[in-house]
Amino acid sequence: MSTAELGRVGEDLAAEHLTATGWQVVERNLRIGRGELDIVALDHRTLVFVEVKTRRSLVTGVPQAAVTPDKLRRLRRLAGQYLMERSTPHEDVRIDVIAVHAQFDGGFSLEHLAGVG
Repeated sequence: MSTAELGRVGEDLAAEHLTATGWQVVERNLRIGRGELDIVALDHRTLVFVEVKTRRSLVTGVPQAAVTPDKLRRLRRLAGQYLMERSTPHEDVRIDVIAVHAQFDGGFSLEHLAGVG
């Protein structure tokens, strides 16, 4: 499986997880400005911008470690641009990270970190 394919699988798993927990996925892989928002979803009345990081090995660290301060700044900028261009009804806004790790047995583990930025 290529890195791009692995990333798509991770994003699919993350979207399925959110839907299973009662969230409404509003947008996926949205190109906006000079970036991309992986998942935009509603957690009740909170609009959540979800960054998905998928890894097959922990050699370079846990997946969520790839969300650096620079990446958070970019996510905030993209979220702001989204809010200026869209009118998704919401009361609050948050940025989450979902870390997906491919297991040796072919399965996946998922960790949802809420309110990272």
